[in-house]
Amino acid sequence: MNADADLDLLGVLVTRRDRLIEVAGVLRRYGFASIAAQLEGAGGPVRRAAAAVADRLIDPELEAESAGQRLRGALTEIGTTAIKLGQLLSLRPDVVGPAVAAELSTLRSSVPADPPGYAETTVQEELGADVSELFASFDPEPLASGSVAQVHRAVLHDGSRVVVKVLHRHVRRRVLEDLELLSALSVWAEAVSPVAHRLRFAAVVADFDRSMRGAVDLGQELANLQRFGAMFADDDGVRIPAAHPDRSATGVLTMEEMAGTVLDGPDSVRAAGWTPDDLANRTANVYLTMVFRHGAYHTDPHSGNFLLNPGVITILDFGDVARITRTKREQLEDLIAAVGTGDPAATTEALLAITDAPPDLEPGDVQDDVESLITDHLSGGVDTIDLTAVSRGVAVVVQRHGLSLPGEIALVLRVITLLQGLAADIGADIDLAEISRPFALDVARHSLDPRAALARALRTSRSWERLLETLPGEVTALLQQVRREGGADLRIKDPDGIADRIVDGLLTAALVLSAGELVSRGTAPRLGSISVPGVAVAGAAWLRWRSLRARRSGAPSAAARLRLAERVIRSARRPSAP
Repeated sequence: MNADADLDLLGVLVTRRDRLIEVAGVLRRYGFASIAAQLEGAGGPVRRAAAAVADRLIDPELEAESAGQRLRGALTEIGTTAIKLGQLLSLRPDVVGPAVAAELSTLRSSVPADPPGYAETTVQEELGADVSELFASFDPEPLASGSVAQVHRAVLHDGSRVVVKVLHRHVRRRVLEDLELLSALSVWAEAVSPVAHRLRFAAVVADFDRSMRGAVDLGQELANLQRFGAMFADDDGVRIPAAHPDRSATGVLTMEEMAGTVLDGPDSVRAAGWTPDDLANRTANVYLTMVFRHGAYHTDPHSGNFLLNPGVITILDFGDVARITRTKREQLEDLIAAVGTGDPAATTEALLAITDAPPDLEPGDVQDDVESLITDHLSGGVDTIDLTAVSRGVAVVVQRHGLSLPGEIALVLRVITLLQGLAADIGADIDLAEISRPFALDVARHSLDPRAALARALRTSRSWERLLETLPGEVTALLQQVRREGGADLRIKDPDGIADRIVDGLLTAALVLSAGELVSRGTAPRLGSISVPGVAVAGAAWLRWRSLRARRSGAPSAAARLRLAERVIRSARRPSAP
């Protein structure tokens, strides 16, 4: 693995040499090795020496800045891809720590507009027609300019007012090149660094890669506008800009121009006919609806992405959209429901089901911290759950115990935190705990709903059906190997008895297969046409299945139970007496 990672990295370094030199110069000036030492926890003479050398190379004006401040400055100077990566890492206090994550959350991605005339040239190249054919008028002065694109006002020939989003010059090529370099570095880092491996840095970068490829493909933002427009089509209180697919492409997006008051503090809220409390409540309700009922949500609820009209909120910029799979959503719901019960054991189990736990983790240590979290912040029951408190507490526990949150979950928790921050910015006194009560109650009810349980059971049954199609052949092959070699050498790092449970499952499968053999052969003695041994073995299989989750003491070895399973199947396949 290390050799493959080294070769992949070497190839990328050769092809992206100039860009690497440029990036390395910025990182050197900001003392990158020293930052890395602080992020990962300095250890070992090589790391300490690298940090010492880097400290001597830091720009003197930057020496007084914290690690997070220097990292933010370096990412800003490197450009679009690095800024976006920093914004992603700000969502991952489990990876970079709460202090650095807070610093990175202040990253802003505005950049100067392209030279005059470039936007018109891009529109013509992307849409295959002159700007004058597509629009009655096109304002050459950009309305705004972000890290990926700039926006121009325009008017269609039917008089409709629109805005046209145009990718910056060369931004797509530069981003894709940076992603190639970053991907190779992340794989290499995991191969050589236990810390990077534990934090699943390559997976974090892979999530970022998918997000950035979408950001430089305005066709995906077009699809997002259409999806969220349909999602809120029946809600008169939420507006999403309508897209114009016939005037959109990979590098150009044309959408309806929206009118309203820009959200900018409590005065703007009142001027638009809202009270701060009502707006905070409504905005949070919209976002929690996206997450928990639709599984897709706008990930950037900052004030600049909202326009206000009396009773109506308009949401802008659907380039940053995330989805949470049904499985992850159910896991998050299980965590919230467990927290609501105040049961530390259930909450710990739900948290560990979401995260990737290191093999040497002591669940009892996690449970102690979870119990403290529940006692300090969440002891009032399900109807008083503050999802922001859950978010902050989970991040602390995750980092303390070396766990790794999936990107889907980390982003949801970050959005929840941003919503409470937005409420504070507009002077809202309402707490997110109040807003989230209906959703927390929904989660609790959902966990007890027989229909939801049936739906999960049906999904599980389909998985079992696929497993059982292949299981007989695989179990037989495994048992034949045991017979040939006289045993099984199970070289598994197994502090929690996982191998025992796997072998118990194999033994149960052997009993099921044997019961099928005995019943199909009509093995005597029989009660009518039913094989008594077959029924007995089926009963044994059921009892064995019931005991799978129980821990055993003094149980025979895994190899011994495998040999027992082989004997069960072999005896079932002997010719039956007439």
